[in-house]
Amino acid sequence: MSGHASCPSTARRRPDWTAMELTGEQASAFARANAELAASVASERVAAKREKIERMLGFDREAGEERLNRLLRHAVARVPFYRDGPSAFSDFPLVGKADLRDRFFDFLSRGPDGRMEPGTYFLNQTSGSTGEPVRILATVETGGMANAVILERINRHLGVEDGGITLNVGLLYERTPMFEPVALPSPTVKCNLRGFDPGSPGIVADYAATVGRFPVEKITGSSSRVIALARYCAERGITLRPKAIIATYEHMPDSGRALVEETFGRKVTMLYATSETGYSAWECSRGRLHFQDDLVRPEIVPDDGAGGGGIVLTHLLSTPMPIIRYVTGDRAAAPVPCDCGLPGTAIEQLLGRARTSLVGAGHELYSPFALMAALVAAGLPDYQIVQEAPGLLDLIVPPSWSGADETVRDINARLALSFRPREGFRLRARPSGAFVLTESGKRNPVVQLLDLPSVPERTGYLKS
Repeated sequence: MSGHASCPSTARRRPDWTAMELTGEQASAFARANAELAASVASERVAAKREKIERMLGFDREAGEERLNRLLRHAVARVPFYRDGPSAFSDFPLVGKADLRDRFFDFLSRGPDGRMEPGTYFLNQTSGSTGEPVRILATVETGGMANAVILERINRHLGVEDGGITLNVGLLYERTPMFEPVALPSPTVKCNLRGFDPGSPGIVADYAATVGRFPVEKITGSSSRVIALARYCAERGITLRPKAIIATYEHMPDSGRALVEETFGRKVTMLYATSETGYSAWECSRGRLHFQDDLVRPEIVPDDGAGGGGIVLTHLLSTPMPIIRYVTGDRAAAPVPCDCGLPGTAIEQLLGRARTSLVGAGHELYSPFALMAALVAAGLPDYQIVQEAPGLLDLIVPPSWSGADETVRDINARLALSFRPREGFRLRARPSGAFVLTESGKRNPVVQLLDLPSVPERTGYLKS
């Protein structure tokens, strides 16, 4: 049955810009972007896409089943990797990054003559944060439709209104303009800022010229950059009161979440997404992730970990390059019931990634999550763990945080009680304070630069 529980209607209104304090080039750039947005919203092309998004806004499990069956039939008939293969969903093989990367052309849909069907295609490339980048082919028609629908569902659920400014501190392409008109899924002007870096005069100037100088409807971005924005505002007494804060792509420590929510007076909503399958789930008021099963089909497949399993996703609109039963590398416990009112398969928060293990001095493996919990309990709102040698971990914190040495001493003392001689690991504070980023600018909480030995992962190494 279809339902609209996740998409309450949103009042349309024309924003009031009287509180804006932009000057000079920033004011001119915003005026241009706002004029371009008005012209785009009035175009027939945008109106047609908007109408299609509106038709798909209601969560519709039956439509999801139809999309899944259509995708499977299409894959068996048109895609070399699946041609003449299984018809039942559970019989389709699990695929990973290596499959998509090494057999890219075998995953492309082809017509009866063996050629790709006519259309306007584009390539997405993953960040490469867990290995070599992976390319994903999509069409203009299908590539962003599921993302647009899911994003608009979140907007409606959180009460985000059309026309307001989005403050975006996400991962940006080169030459992304400061102010960018975005007509779909709903009209907004995005103010695009890179992660705050006090050592970069250009970034400092951009923040000074924009942050706090206009009302913000929504804050979006990667978790680490949203935390950095909150710290920037808190230190300068800048008040922002968005309708929504949507963070994605990276783990957000509990202490970092507390800083963001206290600074902006609004709960954080985590949006679960992968580069291969797009937006998939978002966090409800109970703190659980709800997958949008009618657009992205989730599975929790048992693995060798201690409880739970791997998150496996199927993108139901990915016909140009079918992404079927894709192993994301993230782990979660089994689905749970949730009474929050949102539809879709619900899970508790992620258990972590499959390849974030830490390597001990004796080449044993340890889960990073006990250590991460200890760092959060020590009050670190922002950090990164980097491993380049067995038994030794570099802890990176923002330059403005002065408690790193004391935290390292305390946790190392506790680790010494947990490990036998020539086993386990210890921390050291990296003096440079420079975070390690992927090519696209993504910052992962754990950066593992070693090859992982094929041994079981240990979990209980920190005594509380």
